[in-house]
Amino acid sequence: MEEQTSYLVEITSKAEQYYWNLLAHLYETHSVESANKKSDDIIKLAMSLKDNPERGRLEEDLARYDKEFRALIYHVTKRNTVKIIYFIDETKKTVYVTDFFPTRQDPNKKTKRS
Repeated sequence: MEEQTSYLVEITSKAEQYYWNLLAHLYETHSVESANKKSDDIIKLAMSLKDNPERGRLEEDLARYDKEFRALIYHVTKRNTVKIIYFIDETKKTVYVTDFFPTRQDPNKKTKRS
């Protein structure tokens, strides 16, 4: 049986800012308990990339960049989702999370943020 490679997951400083903005919105629109759970779940999902980072879907909107951006989707509600956008640096065995992007936001902003 092959041993699975474990990656380091690093959240960029910009992604951290986007995460805090997302949390502010969650705490304004959800109960404290719900916002706490959702914030924990989002971080756990991001950190789970250490085991299988290629499972995220390629982000076609970001294909023009020299990195292959991928995204995992977290469902905040039935209609609201957050994309955890990231790329993989195989040479460093590191996954860089670059954005926590609320999908109800203008999609054109995604290319400006990444």
